[in-house]
Amino acid sequence: MSNDLYDTKVQNLVDAINFREPNKVPVGMEFIMWPFAYEGRTYKDVMDDPNFAAETYLKFLDDISLDYVALMAGVPHPVKTYQKLGYNDYVIAKDDTGIEHVQAAAQFMHADEYPELINDLEAFRYQTMFKKKYPVFDQPKDVAYAALKEAAVEYKKFYLTNSLINESIYETRKIVSLLGPSSLRYSSAFNSIFDHYRGITNALVDLRRRPETVREACRVIREQAIRNLKAKPEDYRGKSFPLGMTVYHSECFLSPDQFDEFFFKDFKDIYGPYMEAGAKFFLKGEGRFLNTIDRYRQLPQGAMVMMLDEDDPFEAYKAIGDWATLATGIKSDLLKYGTKQQCIDYVKKCFDTFAPGGGFIFLQNKPFLYAKDVKIENVVAAYEFANEYGKK
Repeated sequence: MSNDLYDTKVQNLVDAINFREPNKVPVGMEFIMWPFAYEGRTYKDVMDDPNFAAETYLKFLDDISLDYVALMAGVPHPVKTYQKLGYNDYVIAKDDTGIEHVQAAAQFMHADEYPELINDLEAFRYQTMFKKKYPVFDQPKDVAYAALKEAAVEYKKFYLTNSLINESIYETRKIVSLLGPSSLRYSSAFNSIFDHYRGITNALVDLRRRPETVREACRVIREQAIRNLKAKPEDYRGKSFPLGMTVYHSECFLSPDQFDEFFFKDFKDIYGPYMEAGAKFFLKGEGRFLNTIDRYRQLPQGAMVMMLDEDDPFEAYKAIGDWATLATGIKSDLLKYGTKQQCIDYVKKCFDTFAPGGGFIFLQNKPFLYAKDVKIENVVAAYEFANEYGKK
C-alpha cells in the first residue's frame, strides 16, 4: 500500500479533531487479545511461535477495515517472562486468550514505607519495589542469573510476536497510530500509587486515613515526572497530530473535588502550555466521568479527543461536543448481546448525531480483551457500516 493511503487517513483524522468534516469519518478500534479468538484460536495455542501468533492475531484485519488504532496493538504483557522471575501479577485468563491483572497476588508497599518512597523515590522504585515484584533477584546470584536467562528466552518470543504485529499494522497495512511521543503522556501521580505502589483498595483507604501522606507522595512522584519531561511547548506549535495521551483510571473512584486535586490541576498546569501551542490529547475513559467533564472547558477548544466508556455518548455530546472531539460510536455490550441490525442502527444514530461539523471519530467504548467479549458477526457488520456510512 502506498503512503497516499496513510496520508489520507491522517488528513481525515486531523480534519475530524479540528472540527472540520473529513472526507471519511475515521474508524478505529482498541483491540488487545481478542484478535486471537477471531481466527478461532487462543493465545495459549500460539504464544510459543511468534510467526504463527502474529499471523493469527492479524487475520481479523482481512475482514475489518480500520483507519486507526486507538492505543497499543499486540500482546500487552510477557506473562511467561514474568513467571520465570517470580512475578505473578499477570496471568493468562481462563479463556486461554485474555491477560488478567491479579492485584490480589501483587506485592505492594506497606503504609509504613511511604517515608522511604518520599525520601528517595528512585531508590524505592528500582530497589525496594523491584525486589518485591521480582523476588527471584533476592535469591543467590546463580539462581537469579539462571532465571534471568530463561526469562530472556521467553521475552524474545513476546518481543518478536509484537514486532511482527506492529510491522504489519503500521508499515504494511498503513493503519495510523493516534499516539505521539511518550513525553506527551500523562498519568496522575495518584495513579502510580493506585496501580504500582499500594494497589486499588489500599490507595483509596489511604486517601481517607492518611491524606497528607498521600499528597506528599504524589508531590514527589509529580516532581520526578516533570523533571523527566524533556519536550517543550514550542516543539508542538501548530502540530495537532499525533496525539498526546492521558487516562481515567483511579479517577473513576474519586469525588469531583479529589478529581480536581489529584488529576485535573496537574494535567492543566503541566500540559496546558502544550495545548495552547497546538498539541491535542487523547483521553482513554474508564468508568463514568460525565460529572467532571465540564472541567475540560478550561482547556483550549479542540484540545481533547475523548474516548467514552460507561457514560451515555449522547449526554456527553450535549455537555462537551462543541468543545472536544468524541471517540465513540458503538457499545461493546451491544456488540455482544445485540443483533446485527441493532448494532447498525446504533452506529447510524451516532454518525447522524456526532459527525456533522466534525469533532467525531468512530470507536468502541471498551477494548476487546477476551475471546467472548463480542460476537464476531456484529463487529464485522458494525465496522462495515461505519466505513461506508462515514464517507462524504
